[in-house]
Amino acid sequence: MKKYMSIMVAALVAMVLVSGCKKETTGKLDAIRKAGKLVVYTNPEFPPYEYLGKDKAIVGCEIDIVNRIAAKIGVKAEVVSAEFDSIIGTVQTGKADLGASGFTITDERKQLVDFSDVFDKSVQYLIVPKGSAIKFVEDLAGKKIGGQNGTTGYMMVEDAINKGVLKDTKTEIKSYNNAPDAVVAMKAGQLDAVVIDKLVAMALASKNDMDSFEMLKKDGQGLAAPEEFGMIVAKGNEDLLAIVNEIIHEMKQDGSYDKAAIDHQNASSEGDK
Repeated sequence: MKKYMSIMVAALVAMVLVSGCKKETTGKLDAIRKAGKLVVYTNPEFPPYEYLGKDKAIVGCEIDIVNRIAAKIGVKAEVVSAEFDSIIGTVQTGKADLGASGFTITDERKQLVDFSDVFDKSVQYLIVPKGSAIKFVEDLAGKKIGGQNGTTGYMMVEDAINKGVLKDTKTEIKSYNNAPDAVVAMKAGQLDAVVIDKLVAMALASKNDMDSFEMLKKDGQGLAAPEEFGMIVAKGNEDLLAIVNEIIHEMKQDGSYDKAAIDHQNASSEGDK
């Protein structure tokens, strides 16, 4: 009887846990539908993934995914501009339903939020003025480099300065709110190079008549492996995450994401140089 009662108690506990999990993982979509909008936070200074279009609306190939996610849910996407460093915290608190800002998937960030499947991969690039002698990481020795706050590219260079190939070379790295601000500083003679992801670097270099290339050491190796990008949701929001992953897979399979990336790269490279 004790054994039977133990089994019954265990079964009841399991039912309660399953019921609780179901409530937790389905409640987010219900709340989004009730609100009539999918609230998405981004930093629109990361072309072609997210940037300000000609009408100052936030657009980009990652935003195209966001809009398709919202349509799948049956609501409109409300895309909010924010500082990159603030977005994870905003998603954690529930103020934002989704974070879409070229987030590199890392173990550290996985402790804070849940990531979608990979929608793109990238490597770090350097942007330099035309005619610059900088070709490899070692050439950054004694130079001033700019990077966006909180990005993996910034942290890679910082690590190289603190304990890697650039240690004790009097190299400096300076943080900026976004990559375009760093490029402006470089045009003003305040920096020798800017580090940022590949497509962003290519778009900014084209727009500002500068050079860009993969950030490699003289041995042909990068400072880290290629990065994988994903969107973020608060932990436990499995129902929303399932739809995000469904749309990512659809857009990768039907080619619409790759087309969007090319179109937005071209669009974000246009304008005054």
